[in-house]
Amino acid sequence: MENSKNILIINDMPGYGKVALAAMLPILSNMGHSVYNLPTALVSNTLDYGKFTILDTTDYMVKAIEVWKQLGFQFDCITTGFLASASQVGIIRDFIASQKKEGLLVMTDPIMGDDGKLYNGVTEETVGNMRRLFGVADVIVPNLTEAEFLSGIYQGEEALSQSQAKEVVDRLRGLGP
Repeated sequence: MENSKNILIINDMPGYGKVALAAMLPILSNMGHSVYNLPTALVSNTLDYGKFTILDTTDYMVKAIEVWKQLGFQFDCITTGFLASASQVGIIRDFIASQKKEGLLVMTDPIMGDDGKLYNGVTEETVGNMRRLFGVADVIVPNLTEAEFLSGIYQGEEALSQSQAKEVVDRLRGLGP
């Protein structure tokens, strides 16, 4: 395809659930893009069930990135989602830096919470790590809950006034994107 892009999705792979890699891979592939994926974790099911198990794939990520560098893989877009550990933030930031070129688009969806609260297993450490990742993103797409936690204000509110929303956006923009 003429407008085909090399897109790298860095996200979790759910055993059950129509989210993350399970949703993004077929859609972007069907659109004609060359889609690569780097799973951050294998997750038994979405975290909203309250019970789940997660296999952290950090070691695999390091090895896959090394092979891709040797093969000279280059990406037009890198999109990140759920992260399983703090060390993954550094790995991803370094990889994005190695891929930097004109026209590279880096998008981050923090995937940390909804409905005024963080997902099961998501900690304040996770929030801090995501703030670090925002520093290398061009575009961020947090939902309201995630934006509130990442900005550090209005946590748990179900709606914001226009001035409150502007304050949240300004704080998020201060993180880099």
